Amino acid sequence: MPENAAKNDKTAGDKPGAQDFAHIGDSMSTWAKVANSVALVLLLGFSALFVVAMGSLPRIDGRHPVGGIQLKTTITRDSVGIPSIKAETRHDAYFAMGWVHAQDRMWQMEAQRRLGAGRLAEVVGEPGLASDRYMRTLGLYRAAERSLGALSEQTRSALQSYADGVNAWMSYNIHRLPPEFTILGTKPEPWTIADSMVWQKIMAMTLTGNWHDDILRAQLARTLDAKRLAELFPAYPADAPVTLSAEGGKALLDLSPEALRPTPASNVWVVSGARTHSGKPLLAGDPHLGFRAPILWYLAALEAPDLKLAGATVPGLPFHLIGHNGHIAWSFTATQADTVDLFVEKLAGESAYRATDGNRPFLTRTETIRVKGKPDEVLTVRETRHGPVISDLLAQGVAGKDEVVTMAATALGQGDTSVQALLLLNQATDWTGFLKAVKEVQAPVLNIAYADTAGNTGFFTAGRIPIRKSGNGTVPVRGWTGEGEWTGWVPAAKLPQSLNPKSGVLVNANNKVTGDKYPHLISATWSEGYRAARIRDLLGERRGLTIEDMMAIQADSVSLQAVEIKELLTGVEFKDPRSRDVAHKIAEWDGKADRDRAEPLIFAAWLNRLNRAILADELKDSFQAFERVRPQVLMDILTRRRHWCDNIDTPEAESCDDQIERSLDKALTDLDAAWGKDMKKWRWGAAHPARFENPVLGRIPLLGGMADLQVPADGDDFTVARAAYRVEDNATRFPQIHGAGLRAVFDLSDLSDSRFVIATGQSGNPLSRHYGDMLPAWSVNRLYRFGLDNKRSVLILERGR
Repeated sequence: MPENAAKNDKTAGDKPGAQDFAHIGDSMSTWAKVANSVALVLLLGFSALFVVAMGSLPRIDGRHPVGGIQLKTTITRDSVGIPSIKAETRHDAYFAMGWVHAQDRMWQMEAQRRLGAGRLAEVVGEPGLASDRYMRTLGLYRAAERSLGALSEQTRSALQSYADGVNAWMSYNIHRLPPEFTILGTKPEPWTIADSMVWQKIMAMTLTGNWHDDILRAQLARTLDAKRLAELFPAYPADAPVTLSAEGGKALLDLSPEALRPTPASNVWVVSGARTHSGKPLLAGDPHLGFRAPILWYLAALEAPDLKLAGATVPGLPFHLIGHNGHIAWSFTATQADTVDLFVEKLAGESAYRATDGNRPFLTRTETIRVKGKPDEVLTVRETRHGPVISDLLAQGVAGKDEVVTMAATALGQGDTSVQALLLLNQATDWTGFLKAVKEVQAPVLNIAYADTAGNTGFFTAGRIPIRKSGNGTVPVRGWTGEGEWTGWVPAAKLPQSLNPKSGVLVNANNKVTGDKYPHLISATWSEGYRAARIRDLLGERRGLTIEDMMAIQADSVSLQAVEIKELLTGVEFKDPRSRDVAHKIAEWDGKADRDRAEPLIFAAWLNRLNRAILADELKDSFQAFERVRPQVLMDILTRRRHWCDNIDTPEAESCDDQIERSLDKALTDLDAAWGKDMKKWRWGAAHPARFENPVLGRIPLLGGMADLQVPADGDDFTVARAAYRVEDNATRFPQIHGAGLRAVFDLSDLSDSRFVIATGQSGNPLSRHYGDMLPAWSVNRLYRFGLDNKRSVLILERGR
């Protein structure tokens, strides 16, 4: 019998012999070798990746010869990575600011300029196309370029020095770029002055959100009668002449890229020396914007001849946006002025539109958008006398037949000197210099608070506010009739302003800045006044105020909105015993949205369900715009306009009490499923973490856990410690995605004792220890003094080739 046959001639009961084990052993040995080889390759790959990644961290100490620097410049960093720049010329100061921004935030700067220029698709492919089409249509980068000629030689020189510093860093570190460049397979082009200018245009559009409500009003006018529309928008004119199709209106709302979606809010207040412990003013500010990792802001100090600054900058610009210069301190909020209008234009053939003086041809331009991995896309942009035709971006009709929609916006203006205002503000030493600076602001419109070491306090609403021929800008208007035309700007002398008010206190938290007798329209709609009211309550008539008192107010998490609304919810007769007990618990609650309490979680879940139950049936697809609770609308419904509580989709009639009871019952059922039935373990902070997502690295497996940051948070959308959230998981999770990315308090008796904190860290690289090292301090509002520790690194830039 052949050997192989003998080996294979076994019965089912035969036991394996040594040779069988040998074969198995050989097989295992082979697989072990393969596994070891694969493991070795992976280890080497990860090691190489780690070396490359670690190589992307900046050099922060030693001496570095640099071409373009004039004299020795020192960059000293403290324990949290905040740089203090000391230069012997202003050119070198701005050069060094460009250097440190590039060191720590080069990818942020790259993404920012690509967003503004409509060039995201070049690096991310098709997902960036919609944003690029929108930005090319608006022409923000073109507007930035065309504003350069309006700047003074001093401003252009500072911007060029900054660009030189950015480019110098890139030239020495082209192989040590942040990981995003490697992952996306791109390298940065040289930085230009226009790259710095476009950030201001982006921010102007971000802080001007009224036009989204303009579209929403016009869209809802198709389905709601004028009375009900006025109940949702109290300022809505009953005879509004133009409406948009439901589909087209929604499409217009969806056009704006996520980065430009309006969610403006901020706090600022200043207290005169008569109310402080030191006898000099205190100024506190915390601007609110969308969260991301890293946060927008970057802290820095700068010293050069006749220039000494400390505070918050934005990578991409050399100037301090919020800070002090040893003489004055300033911070700001968004006014939320109505500086964007939509015009419905009547077509006159293929290439023209109607105007008051006859037909006019469209101005056209061609934009070529490069798309990674795809053919280039050619976009034809049409413009009228009012602005670009934004409805050309949509396939469906938006207005009536033979009509298009155009956008007029102060942010699209050419000859914009808003960036120059920052330079002048950085140099101002008194109220006169401050006024000269803020009068250069065009867009966005800002409420700027002021204090100086001489003891003066002030406030100025700065920016271009259009004067309209008619109407209040709350709805799209006919472009061919002349109605709604912008006839000029509110004169600077007539803009809201105050110097040394008798009360000794100036507060703004995006609330209304003028009384009803003010002769010009700033906005027909204003944000709720809860935060401003709470700040005033906390200040009261107190004397002897300190920096610590200001910080405590910034961290306050009592929601006056919750205090008001809960009174309307808890007086209902609840059938379910548990719901009755919970309603009593909410009634006894003091409104403090503390991360360690259950009441804020219950209230948020209850309120969001109630809001949906009342409005979603009638608003249909437009309800998304009302998903963020509008407290005044809701309270008006629960007290005076209770007909909204009836669900039009059901045969029976529901009362407001019915909706309140059902909403709480459902909220408790859903919270049980999400967090367990032991209510004592429910925590607002667990359901409401402050979430900072890295837009590139956070989407990559394994890296996301390192690049995305979060921490339990106090507050809600209406607390001084503002913590606006997104509703997730059937309204059982409410991650905070918007709030104070920066907090600052200035003591005019000793500006070196001023305090700052940002929400993440100075670095944009997750491998850096400064990527998220300020987050724990930020979460409890513990602010830092600049440079008061011994853990320092020193980098000296000196003249080289």
